[in-house]
Amino acid sequence: MDWFRKKSWTKKDEEHFFAKLNRARKWGRPQYLRIQAVELIMTKKPDLLKVAESLLIKMLDEYPNEQSERSLALNSLADIYRLQNELPKSIEYYKKSMDFEQEYPNVKTNSYLDYSELIIKTNNIEKYDDVLDILLERQKELLFPIDKYKTASIISIIYNFKNEMGLARQYAEIAEENANAQTSGLRYHKNLGVVKERTNWLDKLVNRE
Repeated sequence: MDWFRKKSWTKKDEEHFFAKLNRARKWGRPQYLRIQAVELIMTKKPDLLKVAESLLIKMLDEYPNEQSERSLALNSLADIYRLQNELPKSIEYYKKSMDFEQEYPNVKTNSYLDYSELIIKTNNIEKYDDVLDILLERQKELLFPIDKYKTASIISIIYNFKNEMGLARQYAEIAEENANAQTSGLRYHKNLGVVKERTNWLDKLVNRE
């Protein structure tokens, strides 16, 4: 196992990680901090989420000019706050990640979709127009059925809220079509990005009349 992919964080783990980090080339350190944080986030354990948060904050503070890792780190911080049920803070950090992507578009995350889901989930209706603008713009570049399914579902929900029922139904149909897609459309990765498990709370809100 790579030294920056630990799934635990004992004192020995911590000492080993930072000893390796300090010997690593400086340009690689931000990535190692972020990857290690992501590994700990994947455990979903509260104590390890705290460690992951500290690693990401360290990365952002000590390497403020590291553009290629910044939006990813902000996205991971948002994931942490989402798992901790700090939803307003999670929304804030997904937005920060998206905003940085406007400055540095070479690296894209799923922050736009995570942000949009949370706005709907928290019934933050004053941000519905913002979400609609974001998703209508992003849908042009979506590749995978799962992203198209979630994006179209959220757009349908917002149009339903705005009482634009024709558009709500149109996007509900697009969501359903992509939810049932059997392949990604890619020649060599046919199963990549297909919907394996539907998002029940989104489905319940989508207009299908």
